[in-house]
Amino acid sequence: MKKGFFRILAAIIALVLMFTGCARKADPPPKEQPTEARPVSGQGKASAGEAQNVRLEDDYYDYINGQMLAKIQIPGDASGWSQFYMLDREEYDLLDQVLQESVRNRKNEAEGSLGQKIADLYLTGMDMEGRRTAGFGGLAVYMDGIKRASTIEDYLEQAGKIYDDLGVGSIILPQWSEDMSNSARYALYFDGADLGPGKETLEDTGQEELMSHYRNYISQIMEFTGMKKEDADKSATDILKLQRDLAGSALLLSKQGDPNIIYNPYSREELKKMFPDGTMETFLKAAGLDKPDTYIVVQEDQMKKISGYLNEESLPLLKQYTIFCLVNDFAPSLTPEIRDSYLEWNNLRKGIKERKTDEKLASELTQNILGFEFGRLYVDKCFSKSDKKDIESMIRLILTSYKKQIENLTWMSDETKVSAIRKLEHMNLKVGYPDKWPDDYKEASVVSPEDGGNLIDNVLSLQKALIEVNKKKFSKPVDKGEWGMTPQTVNAYYSPTANEIVFPAAILQPPFYDSKADFASNLGGIGMVMAHEVSHAFDSSGSFYDENGNYHVWWTKEDRAKFDELAKQVEEYYSGMDGFEGRKVNGAQTLNENIADLGSMACITAIAGEKDGDLKLLFRQYATIWASKYTPETMIDRLNTDPHSPAKVRVNGVLSATEAFYNTYPEIKEGDAMYVAPEKRVKIW
Repeated sequence: MKKGFFRILAAIIALVLMFTGCARKADPPPKEQPTEARPVSGQGKASAGEAQNVRLEDDYYDYINGQMLAKIQIPGDASGWSQFYMLDREEYDLLDQVLQESVRNRKNEAEGSLGQKIADLYLTGMDMEGRRTAGFGGLAVYMDGIKRASTIEDYLEQAGKIYDDLGVGSIILPQWSEDMSNSARYALYFDGADLGPGKETLEDTGQEELMSHYRNYISQIMEFTGMKKEDADKSATDILKLQRDLAGSALLLSKQGDPNIIYNPYSREELKKMFPDGTMETFLKAAGLDKPDTYIVVQEDQMKKISGYLNEESLPLLKQYTIFCLVNDFAPSLTPEIRDSYLEWNNLRKGIKERKTDEKLASELTQNILGFEFGRLYVDKCFSKSDKKDIESMIRLILTSYKKQIENLTWMSDETKVSAIRKLEHMNLKVGYPDKWPDDYKEASVVSPEDGGNLIDNVLSLQKALIEVNKKKFSKPVDKGEWGMTPQTVNAYYSPTANEIVFPAAILQPPFYDSKADFASNLGGIGMVMAHEVSHAFDSSGSFYDENGNYHVWWTKEDRAKFDELAKQVEEYYSGMDGFEGRKVNGAQTLNENIADLGSMACITAIAGEKDGDLKLLFRQYATIWASKYTPETMIDRLNTDPHSPAKVRVNGVLSATEAFYNTYPEIKEGDAMYVAPEKRVKIW
């Protein structure tokens, strides 16, 4: 669907942490775990919950979290346990109660109301017989169009129609987003092809067994579309070979956030010349994308590779590949058999042992699709306006501290400092929820099972309504008030093209923030998140955007060279760290997040020092929020696909490079695992 594009434009929204639930006085343990397994949110005792069988000098992460994590059992239907997971489950339970109330009151809900749409979408998700009877539902017309294509032009016309109606793609993935050079308007970006599990996984020589399972999954999907087993097996082999070939020309994750690499404006005529005569013109017209004068080609090398496949000889393979991608995109909403095949593959990839219940899957699907609609309900029940004021006050403190950090830099000239501080002073702040709620599904029709409705057609109705709203939106100037996350998303982000930091309501709770906790602990929790997002404005990608969110090099040439040298040191520092079972951290892939972690720790420890805060409490809370435990399969997948370092590395790696950590724990000496020689303690901001 949009997976590839948003990985490519990772700089536009830098995700950080994942938490959930309402603000509350105490944090109950997850239902799957014993009470003593829950770590203590900062309450003033620096020793609470610390492991006695691990020395802090050797492994601070395990020293804080080891005893608790030893008691944790990963739930059978999950890829891991973490503070993020625990809060996500609490939020799911809360919103599921709202959903079930809508179901119980269905007969009293007016047609077209939010309650009616919530209830009927969920009920069609639970109607397994209705899903079987519907088959591919409204998706069939798009599949049939691809199957009937007898020429490349026919194929591209159908692929364009799929994009125009549903907003998804396969061999070509266009997407609208803010123009990097002028963030007040939208631009059309052309990404590479849908690579399934992604370039890094497709090219991982240690993942051949996993790729065998992926091939089997493709074969199952092709059988569901009507192919005989033998033909489906051959098709799966060919599709996997195609994706692997395309992966060879795709950008590495480490390059996908660099605007110098991905921002390549082409005129319409220049874009057409990249492809065989007439092919791109056919696609653009069918996709409703023939109006712009300029197109941004994100992956030039892969687009050239794609061009080589747009011929009659490759047509049968392209048709099979597009049908697979289309079914895979909507598999969670199709028949129980297709859904279960999709889940089996994805669960195997993540090491998940049990399938979620039908009830949980239907509820999650409903909550995810109607995200902002549930967000309004969540805010009404959970958000504290007094907490919002406290959060805004802490952010102002962090921005002031960051300004001092910039002013005190010895490697940056005064000229560049002026630009950096101007960017800091123009940074926009969003806390809690949008000032204006979107109503993307107002025109969508959701039909109950009793009235002949089925899940896939309801999902397509909602998707088409969203596409129509977006078409109108993308023809206008960018609305800077829009949010890229729902309020119930337990996360935070920085947007370079808006120069803004955003903190949804759901993150403003323990263990990140607790209005009853001490200042130092809140600094180590929500303060670290805030400073991390601010730091993204000055990482290797975000630092190419100015105070207005435009791609513009505001550095002197000499200062940029110094920054790049320091960034290289950060990359090398992390590349030497253990990731999982002999696999090292990819220092290039995780560079921006590591820069943000290091910069934020420098910021909050400076504040704690000025405020005479207890740094032990700060460090302990920082380690606590990263407590996590994942399946081996998920750990490998994260090392391949995650721009963040593993949790233990994010704690130990950052603290070992932080001077205040050594001042707080003078017992750490040369020879201890946590010790890094002063000259090797990396720092940029």
